[in-house]
Parts: sequence; C-alpha cells; structure tokens
Amino acid sequence: MGSRADLASMRQEDAPPPDTKKRLVIIPQFGVADGVVVIAYVAALLVPGGLVGFVGGLRGWTLVASAPLFTYAVSGIAGPLHSAMGIRWSPVSWAVAFVVVVVVVGGLRLVVRRRRGAPEPGPTMPPWSLAAQLAVVAATVVATLVGIVVILGGIRTLGAIPQDWDAVFHANGIRYIATTGDGSLYGMGLINWYEPGAPPIFYPNAYHLLGTVVYELTGATVPTVLNAHTVLIPGLIGLSLVALVRRYGGRPIVAAGAALAVVAVSSVYDLLWRGPLLPFATGVALTPVLVVLVVDMLDAQALRSTLRPALLFALGMAGLLCLHPAILIGAVLFTLPALVQRWWTAPARAPREIGLLVVAGVLAAIACTAQLAGTLSSAGNLAAISWPADLSTSTAVGQVLTFGHGSDTIQLWLTAFLLVGVLTYRRLGSLRWVGFTAAIFAALFVVAAASSAPWAKTITSLWWNDRWRLIALTAVPLCIVVGHGLGELQRLLVTALSRIADAARHRPPEALPSQSPTTQRVLAVATSVVVLLAFVVLTRGLYTARDQARMMQNSGNGPAVSGLEIVGMEEIARIVPPGERVLNDRGDGSTWLYALTGLQPVAGHYDGFRTGPDAGLLAQRFNQYPDDPAVRTAVQQLDIEYVQLDAGFLRSDAARAPGLTGLAGADWLTVVYRNPDVVLYRIDPPGTERTSAESRAGVPAGPLLSDGSG
Repeated sequence: MGSRADLASMRQEDAPPPDTKKRLVIIPQFGVADGVVVIAYVAALLVPGGLVGFVGGLRGWTLVASAPLFTYAVSGIAGPLHSAMGIRWSPVSWAVAFVVVVVVVGGLRLVVRRRRGAPEPGPTMPPWSLAAQLAVVAATVVATLVGIVVILGGIRTLGAIPQDWDAVFHANGIRYIATTGDGSLYGMGLINWYEPGAPPIFYPNAYHLLGTVVYELTGATVPTVLNAHTVLIPGLIGLSLVALVRRYGGRPIVAAGAALAVVAVSSVYDLLWRGPLLPFATGVALTPVLVVLVVDMLDAQALRSTLRPALLFALGMAGLLCLHPAILIGAVLFTLPALVQRWWTAPARAPREIGLLVVAGVLAAIACTAQLAGTLSSAGNLAAISWPADLSTSTAVGQVLTFGHGSDTIQLWLTAFLLVGVLTYRRLGSLRWVGFTAAIFAALFVVAAASSAPWAKTITSLWWNDRWRLIALTAVPLCIVVGHGLGELQRLLVTALSRIADAARHRPPEALPSQSPTTQRVLAVATSVVVLLAFVVLTRGLYTARDQARMMQNSGNGPAVSGLEIVGMEEIARIVPPGERVLNDRGDGSTWLYALTGLQPVAGHYDGFRTGPDAGLLAQRFNQYPDDPAVRTAVQQLDIEYVQLDAGFLRSDAARAPGLTGLAGADWLTVVYRNPDVVLYRIDPPGTERTSAESRAGVPAGPLLSDGSG
C-alpha cells in the first residue's frame, strides 16, 4: 500500500535509458496492498458519479464514462461549500454531498415524470451486438491494463515519489486537506504562501479533494495515492473515446481501436512524468465525455426532455472547471467542430441550440461561482510563465503527424494507421469533425513550439504556451482517426474474404452475399480481432517499452528525493515538535517534508514566486543569524528552531540558497540528525553556551552536503 519502507526502497536507476528502438518491457512491482488502493480509487471515481448519472437517466457507455466527471464536479463544488459552512472535509462529508445530490436529482426527475408523464425516449444509436459490446469492453480493459503496466513499469513501485515540479504541490495539497479538513480553494496554497499580507493563491481542488478521500480511506502514503490515480488516466482516456464513438454511432472496431491507440501514444504519458500535470491530465481524459453530454442535450426535442441532459451537461462543465480552468476552455475548442458540423447540415437548429448552451453555461457558472472568481483573480499569473519556442514549423508539424514529439524516434505504426484513416476519411461519417478538432490543437501546438511572437504567446497563454499540453490534446482526437483506419482495414479484409468465398462457390460478384447473417457476424468479429491483434503486435505491445522509458524520466532515487532523504525526513518528524516550521532550501527535496510527515517546512513548494518577505530574507541571509537582528526576527516570527538541508536538488543547475550556505561547523547550530543525504540542525539562540556541535549532540560526523547540486 505504499508504506514508508516502500518509499525508502525506491529504485536506484537515476538516469532514464536512452530512447532507442530496442527496449524490454519492465514488469512492475505490484502487490495486493497496491491493488487495494487502485481499486479504492476506481470505486471513488465510478460509484458516486455513477449514481448521479444513473438517477439522471444515463445508461451504457455514457454512464460509465461520465461517472468520474460527475464525481469531480460534486467534489469540487462541495469542498469549498463545506469550507464556507464550517464543515470539515472528510469521507463522511464527501459521501453526504453525493447523497444530497442523488436525492435532489432523483426527486426532480420523479416530480417531472409525475406531472408531465414519462419523457421521450433517449437518442437511438445503431445497435452493437453482444459480441461487439464484449469485444469493446475487452479492448477497454486491455487499454487500462496497458496504461497501468506502462506507468508502474516506469516508476517501479506505486509508492514512488514523482521527481518534478508540480507533484509536490499536489501531494502537499492532499496532506493539507486531510490534516485541516479545509476544502477551500485557497487553503492548499498556505503550505507555501502563508505569511501575513501575502496574496492568497487560488488553485481548483477537485482533484485534491477526491485524493484526500482515498488517502483517508486507505491509509496509504500520499505518493501512493497520487500514483494510484495516475495509473488510471490512460484507461480513462480510452473509456471516454469509446463513449464518444458509441454516441456518434461509430463502429465497435473504431471505438476499440481508438482506446488501444491512445494508450500507445507517448504524448499522453508526457503529461504524467513531466510535472506531472495530474489535474490537467485528468481533465484531458474526461474532455471527450463533455461532447457526449452536449449531444445528449441538443438531441432532446421537447423542453421537458431537455431539462435532464441540460443539468447533466452543466454538471459536466462544472467538473472540468473544478479540475482545471484551462481544460474547460480546451473542451470548448474540442466540442466546437462537432457543433459546426451539426449546424452546417441543419442551420435551423442553431438558434435554439445556442440558447440551450448558454443556459447550461449559466447554470455551470452559478454552481462554480467561487471557482470562476478564483480563476479571474489568478489570470495575471499566466504571463509569468513562458516556455521557449525552439522548433521549426516543419519539425513541429512532423512531430504531430509521426507522434514523435519529445523523442528522437517516431511511432511509425500509429502514423501508418492514421494515414489509412485520412485516406478513407469520408467513411468516418458523423465523426468527421474530430479531424478538425485535432487540427485546432495541432495548430496551437505548432504556434507554441515554433513562434516566440507576442501574438503566439497570447493565443496559447491559457495553456502557459506549453506545447507538451497541446500535443496531448492533439493526440486524443487523432486516435479516433487511427481507430477509423483500423476499422477500414477490417472492412477491406471482410470484403476480400467474402469475395474469396464467393469465388470458391463460383458465384458472380454481383450476386447476393452467400453468408448467412450469423456467418457475417462471426466473420466481422473474427476479422476485427485479427486486425486489433495485428495492431498490438506491430506496435510492439502498444509501444509499452517505449512509453515505460518515458515514465522513467522522473522517478527513482532522486534527483530531488532519494530513499535516504525519505528516511531522514521520517526521523526529523520524530525530533521536531508538531506545529513548528522547519527552515529548508526551496530547491532540494525537503519541500516533500509536509506531504510525507505532516511537518511544515518554510518552503512548501519549489515555486518562490510571491512568497512572503520572511521566507525570502532567510533564503538570502539566514547564515548571518548571529549578527543580523532582522534574520533573528524572521526566525522568531516563523517559529523556527530547526534547519533541514538535503543533498538532492530538483534541477541540475540549482545551487544552495545563499543564506543556507556555509552552515557546516557553525557554532550556533547543533547537528541533531545526519545521514549522507540529509542533515538537521537545531538553532542555538544567542547567549547559548557553544561547544563542538556534533560532539554535544552525540551525532557521528558525516560527509558535508554540497552547496550546489553536485
């Protein structure tokens, strides 16, 4: 279950393997306790939101795929509301929120039914046979398992610490909510931005609220909870694509092929090791579901029939906003081509349907007033981050078409099946709009990757002009085209086999098909299985080894947090009294102190932007403590008695904060704990008798920690 021992025994491979063509699939370490945490997360995602969708009238693939979105919507709305009402966030209060929503939704539906009669039946879609349904279920399960194997194979254990920038913020956020019960939108920021007078930091917290529930229910470590959700994200994307294809009447093989293709794309996993961008990636996974909810609402004819899907659509928008504001904007762009295609063929629909969209949007905005206010208040922060545009336009376009972003190799077979899908694009039918969705995000990706012009940064600023986010959004709709390519090859195979059979029976080509309906169904299922298996084989198991190598790039024994540092932080938690802050270096792994132990560090995140004056002063001049009254005042105001330094730095070019250099041997500091990667000093106030620090504490002398990253 990701115990402390598991954390301390993280793998030793610090550097990722080279991105070469020959790789071996790694079998991850995964025990029964790990499975319990993952299953708990699956239940937390599907059960409460599924109940909301069920009483709201959803069924089938739409119900299952939309359940996580509704779970995040209710959690994200309830958390800040509970905080405003003085109710502690906990699994109990979380469950009560869903009971209230289910009762209200079910009650409204019952009242409408009694007063207005049974609503009109839902939309009709071309039937999938039982065999086809089971085959798509099997493909979705395989896609989910591949995602789990890829991620766990890269990080090796479910309790591994993600070694990048964003992970510590999400981890500390979960620990904060669990410790304080504060589900507000500004509470998590207090771990790093806590000094009086500092502006509050807004961050949507639906991801963290649900993670807190799983953390408290399972008793797992915070990194284990993070990873238990991360391993499910590729499967969630596959499930969303299946629901989208099904809602648009697509063929089962297209749905199955899209689900398998998306868990093969390396760009999907780049959201999960780089950062990792966990709320954003979750929103990407659920974006296709919003299109399904839009179509359900717009297809309803009478006003009475529109009410239910409109409420569900509004709840879906709220879910994306509560996960990440940029995702809701991305979902609007994702959906826009579907609406244009719809209105292009039937322009008379547009006025009524635009009105419905506006009404649903207003309902979502009312439910998420606090989130919208926070988003607007933090909009100015977007300009503070700018990623370099270091690709040429042709290179960027090539990376889109070859699924080769961030790598020296390409995903050739995805490109090949994409080409088949493009060549047979007219047969994609009602799903033809997905190509235009892919084109929108591909264009934004190329702009972010290849242009440093102010206009380019402006139009991509909602995604922090981060091309890694945009290429992932591009890949999702492209995978439907890949699935379509697989479907057309299957169609070609069926036609060829039928002609061979007819030729063997000496039947002319224009004669009626010789196969019975049963034979045709068996042939369709058999050829679909053959094509999908061929796809898996040709892609070397859906590029599992390649994608595992991507996931290795940010986990292991460092660079930021090593096994010895984890052991050291656990010992520090036994030494430092609860409630005291520990002075630490913002650039090393000590920012994980709170998530792992509950002790609050001075620097609770790598981000030093807009932190308070006392924290900034100590980072610059703490080593002048004996002679600088301002430093001593800052130490007193922040209630600091101990100083922790870790050997590992997040970035290879990082250096020790100036105020934390030269502490070794200082006669006003006492070493109270040391291992090769961690040292803990106690501050001796002026006037304390000063003797040899380490001999006085009885701590064996150890190697000095570097003032830099080396």
